[in-house]
Amino acid sequence: MMDNLNDLWNRAAELYGDRTAVIFEDQRYTYADLDALIRAFAASLPCLGVGPGDRVALVLPNCLHSIVCYLGIIRAGAIALPLNIRLKPSEMRFMFEDAAPKAVIVHRALREQVNEALDGLPPIPRLGVGFEDEQYSSIDRVVRASRPHPAEDATNPQPAGETPALREEEDAGGRDVDRNVTPDDTAAIIYTSGTTGLPKGAMITHGNVLFNITATIAGHGFRADDIHLLIVPLFHVTGLNTIMPTAFYQGATLVVSGDPNPTNVVALIERHSCTTVFTVPTTAILLVQTPGIADHPLPSLRLFAYSGAPMPVRAISRLRELFPDKLLHNFFGLTETTSCTSVLPSDQALLRPESIGRLVPGLHARIVDEEGNALAAGLVGELLIKGPSIVKGYYNRPEATAEAIVDGWLHTGDTAFIDPEGYIFLQGRKKEMLIVAGENVYPVEVENVLTRHPAVAEAAVIGEPHPIFGEVVKAVVVLRAGEEPNPRDLKRYCAEQLASYKVPQTFEFRDALPRNPSGKVVKRALKDAP
Repeated sequence: MMDNLNDLWNRAAELYGDRTAVIFEDQRYTYADLDALIRAFAASLPCLGVGPGDRVALVLPNCLHSIVCYLGIIRAGAIALPLNIRLKPSEMRFMFEDAAPKAVIVHRALREQVNEALDGLPPIPRLGVGFEDEQYSSIDRVVRASRPHPAEDATNPQPAGETPALREEEDAGGRDVDRNVTPDDTAAIIYTSGTTGLPKGAMITHGNVLFNITATIAGHGFRADDIHLLIVPLFHVTGLNTIMPTAFYQGATLVVSGDPNPTNVVALIERHSCTTVFTVPTTAILLVQTPGIADHPLPSLRLFAYSGAPMPVRAISRLRELFPDKLLHNFFGLTETTSCTSVLPSDQALLRPESIGRLVPGLHARIVDEEGNALAAGLVGELLIKGPSIVKGYYNRPEATAEAIVDGWLHTGDTAFIDPEGYIFLQGRKKEMLIVAGENVYPVEVENVLTRHPAVAEAAVIGEPHPIFGEVVKAVVVLRAGEEPNPRDLKRYCAEQLASYKVPQTFEFRDALPRNPSGKVVKRALKDAP
């Protein structure tokens, strides 16, 4: 019986000790190796003032430390706070202020943006992965210092520039750092873009993730002998809550990489005989366009899954042509649904390419009108989802929680219909969210930045179709009197304050924005304009 993620990991370490758990940068780590690292890191957290229920921020790319630290935080009874590494310092700063982490763990490549984000905030311990300076303590040094009897070679020093691996003493602390974690306790807080321009931290519970393991096995058919290529970010729910915990539950292997470049994807699949890979459509589109891809049949691969944005039919057709023996799964999930919510099976990949599939067992869906009345099959309304994967709410946002989750039903903000066979078809986004290369962008967040520019009177943001990224951000701008259009300056201004995927790629300048009688901008008129 598993009540929490500590139970999950203890089970994995006991059953699969000699199996390979993680391959990172061609180094193999068994379940026993990983268990030692996780317990060592968990035992060091009290020395930093981190206790049960405290937040610990992770600003890490996919790497060994992102897994060790995440599971170590949870083992200590604390809450993991994985942050999107593509965020600008001003975006990160809000999350640091909102969640008030007790410590932050930062990869060497990201220290400058984190330093800027933390500037002026109350000081907290900063741990460096792969570096140490006047502001950051080496994570390996902290772990070594926390041991009762540290040894000189505990950190296994590596060449300069390499990320060191944590090492644990023989007498390291026991497994049960926290013995009172319940399924309803928060395991992680993951921020989503907010419709008001302020991100919201979704509180994902231990029970949410444990349910998602069963959903993943049922929906995707994960197996104990799988070797999963993990290239989707571990600061998003697919990697964190679908691939990683299910692999560890089954004793499978993760090949971890932060580089989704198709050339790297193919090379890793071939080198390590990977059996599954999950991508966003952008990666899939680039993969099928890669010169010479037909010369790489990828015999070990059995499952190619994609999600996060609409997938062009021509890309699905090309995948089927290139890899006729592979399973192709479209799937759907939200941060608020922990991840795996519906799966379109391979035999429907081209028969129902616009569908996100059927719900995984244990979840329920309904389509409702503006008054909340349930609609019949085939009618379009808002998609609501209910079940064990729904997060318990937004951190520090009781009003937003009450609005989004009503009687256990999550209001997704997506419009959709469900056909008589139970297949779900998304039709649009009620809250006008954009999806750029698998990343969510709420227009109001970009609009708020644009309207702070001294030359801008008003701005409206919409999506513009893009053959690779699905869509990109387009800004329709009304300038102040006397100002001249300068898209390059506006783009540079946005790039200073927003993650790259949120920055408008095209600008249109108008004398006024179209509005309805109540004064609301009619974005449909902007999209329909020639």
